[in-house]
Amino acid sequence: MRMLKGIILYCLTSLMGLNVAWATAETLNLGTLNEGLRGQIRIFQPLLTYLEDELEDIGISEVRLVVHPSTELMAAAMARKEVDIFIDSPLVVAKIAKASGGIPFLRHWKDGHAFYYSVIFTRVDSDIHTLQDLQGKRVAMEDHDSSSDFIVPAHMLLQAGMTLKKLRAPTASHTGDEVGYFLTYNDKNTMFSVASGRSDAGATSHDNFLDLMEARPDEFRIIATSDSMPRSVLLHRPGLSKPLLDALRETLKGMSQSEEGREILAGFHNSAGFDEFAAGPKRTFTPIFEILQDLEDAGVK
Repeated sequence: MRMLKGIILYCLTSLMGLNVAWATAETLNLGTLNEGLRGQIRIFQPLLTYLEDELEDIGISEVRLVVHPSTELMAAAMARKEVDIFIDSPLVVAKIAKASGGIPFLRHWKDGHAFYYSVIFTRVDSDIHTLQDLQGKRVAMEDHDSSSDFIVPAHMLLQAGMTLKKLRAPTASHTGDEVGYFLTYNDKNTMFSVASGRSDAGATSHDNFLDLMEARPDEFRIIATSDSMPRSVLLHRPGLSKPLLDALRETLKGMSQSEEGREILAGFHNSAGFDEFAAGPKRTFTPIFEILQDLEDAGVK
């Protein structure tokens, strides 16, 4: 089996204290959040190889993948210049930008979409019809680092005047007026929690909800839908050289213009391409940073 070129996986936990020889100036480090390392290799490798070939003229000899399991570890790695570029959903990117000083610079059309929506849903036979009806109820959410399945829905509830309380488990006692939420760590678990009655409602992306409706039609309905958010975003570390950033920007934006580029994009999260923010990165991210601040002020992290 041919050895995969250009990948170094740094899977760091609080229990590990590894001394790593980090990349030289000729290496571009691309970061992603995940714990399934093998799957990330398969997804990213064609893109890494493409970027190596396209950026060779400006002195890039390797493009490597850096994987961390949490936003905290990724932000620390970017602040230490161990990650040059990071790609994820906008609120996860905003978390890392806030902690590391990173700068959003391109939009990624993941799954062929420029935008996404979050929804909060319930069973069709439920007496819950508005977000206010969730007072004193239980809501299933995926995990704290999920934009569509936690951060955006949690903010929707705060905006509706609700107070949130984290429950340790679906069966934990909950008798107050707060909206009790528990983490499922998987969108399928969220769906099951609502279907089984363990939770009164659940939060997910609109695309995931449509998939649920195909599998279990006429069982669920949406209570509320969020405003639109960019589907996926690229972030660069502070201090990245302008010639490299300019070359990377033009290379990524040009991928959809060639047959080879389109083929690689299709294998990379079924992407349609990369482009600029229509309103510019600052105007796009001002409300996104406000969401994070609102959650922090409410003690929801």
